Amino acid sequence: MKGQSIRPQRSSLVAETVRVLRQGIQSGLWRGHLPGERVLCSQWQISRPTLRAAMEVLQREKLVEVAHGCRTKVLIKPPAKSPITLTVGLLSPEPLHAMPPFVMLWVDELRGQLANEGHLLQVVVGRAGFGRKNPARALESLIAGTPAAAWVLYQATEAMQRWFSEHDTPCVVVGSSFPGTDLSAVDRDYRAACRHAVGLFAGRQHKRIALLIRREQLGGDIESERGFLEGLESFAQRGVSGTICRHDGTNAGLCAKLDDLLAEKPRPTALLIARSASALTVLTHLLRRGVRIPQDMALVCRDDDTFLDSTEPRVARYAVSPAAFAKRVHRMVVGLVQDGVVREGNVRVMPTFTRRESV
Repeated sequence: MKGQSIRPQRSSLVAETVRVLRQGIQSGLWRGHLPGERVLCSQWQISRPTLRAAMEVLQREKLVEVAHGCRTKVLIKPPAKSPITLTVGLLSPEPLHAMPPFVMLWVDELRGQLANEGHLLQVVVGRAGFGRKNPARALESLIAGTPAAAWVLYQATEAMQRWFSEHDTPCVVVGSSFPGTDLSAVDRDYRAACRHAVGLFAGRQHKRIALLIRREQLGGDIESERGFLEGLESFAQRGVSGTICRHDGTNAGLCAKLDDLLAEKPRPTALLIARSASALTVLTHLLRRGVRIPQDMALVCRDDDTFLDSTEPRVARYAVSPAAFAKRVHRMVVGLVQDGVVREGNVRVMPTFTRRESV
């Protein structure tokens, strides 16, 4: 049964709401807890008094436990036989074929792990929601049209994360959650990686270091800047200083920022680069400017992609196993769809440093 394939009839709204709720609970559609009031009222187009009246009936039947300020708890366990196939939605600003290789690998791993348990992973491209300061209307339409038991949010903006949090829609963020959203998240430990990178450069006697990162930021970018600044603070007594250089994400904008850094006196001798595609742009532009790597400028990329081993020199970087990453996402998603809760809050997967000739 899917959450939006049932809808109470208007003839006797409270009684019909009781019926579909009872049916969903007994069939195992909801485990652990019911969706929030706002979600159910929005899906079924009923009022909160109608829903609350139905909840009182279910509470008398000892099917649920209702407490003020808490999620409604399901008190019965569904029958073990006939497992339900659940759909997990992956909300992304880009289709699967346009995702970076690392993302495609962990998505494929997650799809396989869910399939082993009889569940489906549906990739939903929602460009409209990602490009707006207020994505409410786009998200409401998208969620209403996709009967997913839980959502995996990839590259979700702060406004999008806040919408999911405020609407109590079950989800797991792949990336870092923004402060105040109270969403469970799985991400690479960018903060630790960037802090480590500063120490790595300092150990090779680099005194001036720059972090190149996009101006339009996700949660992981904020964590990256924090780790970078912490690293600079740790090595300040050894004369190490640095700067955060934010660019617009275009090749032209990134190259212009690089030229600004090269014109500084003293100029940086080490660059930490966020995003693997940006690392490729930085490498080729520096070589075009006659800058030798690593003799004149050392490079480390915060992110990993296999093509960074096809450059000359090869680019040092921080890597995470896609299978291990997908396993952490899978554990969170399964807990959410089966029990209604996530046992882990924010999970950080520690990257390993891949040494190459660019440092």
